[in-house]
Amino acid sequence: MPATPTTPEDTPSLMDFDKDVVPVGEDYIEEVKSDAGKVISFNCKLCECRFNDPNAKEMHMKGRRHRLQYKKKVDPSYVVDLKPSARSRKMQEEKMRRQMAKEEFMRQREEENRWRAEMRRYEEDMYWRRMEEEHYWEERRRYEEEMEFYEWQRRRGVPHPRPVPPKPPAALEMHMKRPDTQIDRHVMAKHNTIYPSEQELGGVQNMVSTVEKALRLVSDHIAEEDNPAGMETDAKEAEKKPAEIKTEPADGEKPEGTKNENQPPPRVLKGVMRVGVLAKGLLLKGDLNMGLVVICTEKPTRTLLERVANNLPKQMQESDEKLDIKLCVEEASIVVTNQTEPQMTMKITLTSPIMRDQPETG
Repeated sequence: MPATPTTPEDTPSLMDFDKDVVPVGEDYIEEVKSDAGKVISFNCKLCECRFNDPNAKEMHMKGRRHRLQYKKKVDPSYVVDLKPSARSRKMQEEKMRRQMAKEEFMRQREEENRWRAEMRRYEEDMYWRRMEEEHYWEERRRYEEEMEFYEWQRRRGVPHPRPVPPKPPAALEMHMKRPDTQIDRHVMAKHNTIYPSEQELGGVQNMVSTVEKALRLVSDHIAEEDNPAGMETDAKEAEKKPAEIKTEPADGEKPEGTKNENQPPPRVLKGVMRVGVLAKGLLLKGDLNMGLVVICTEKPTRTLLERVANNLPKQMQESDEKLDIKLCVEEASIVVTNQTEPQMTMKITLTSPIMRDQPETG
């Protein structure tokens, strides 16, 4: 019978190419050679099919059709697994789905039982702690009564043994402490990964202290430039103040010091405040961006911002911290950065209570 080419229906399915399947019938596959002696195709005598790919030879010997033909024509005792039908495949999938659902249910029930056991232990600890406290206070009340009786007998001169005070529950703190769970350890590990290191916290503290001190010196410098006579008067009054003696004014006389003629004008820079994550203590590791706000008496202007930026480096010359100061007019701020690791940035802005929205009057 002439050999027929293989068809798509004869191609073995991927399910048959299991690693456990042993190829059979290799002796019944003959090679077809050309006149030059080169193998050009293969011919299977059992399946009466032909294929040209040398790599398909082993796959064909593992195929279901070839093994069935081998069992039919060569070895009837050869066992070929039955091809699962759609119904059996569906039943197998349903069985696996039920098995997975059962495993999920058992896992949830085990977690619930573990949680219930933990809550039960906690309730038992709280119960015994409460019982110990009640027992302690009962013994304490009894001890106070015995002490009253002991004092009464002592005043009468009757010898009586002194009562012993009750011992407080020693395991009270141990019962209060809850053992660390896996969730607690996971949260603490996450917290350690985002919390700044000791080196970063020390650098932040040094930078903030240096900048705040420099801003106070800038405030004194600007106040002295704006009103030099007032600063000298304040210094003299401060020296004379301890030697002054206050006297009560006589009837009809006005008390001294009520005149505001010599009182100096208020400072331009009144104070500095920490804002944002710096004020809340929420700095993150590797993200050390801080902010300071300088409170001004008047509405801040570009001229005032430039005065502060020009005087700030002069006040930092005595400091050990090496900081770079940059005026950023676009953002109306002064940016201070350090020159060492870890990298830190501080943004200084100016504001005033005058900037608040005025309430509308109708």
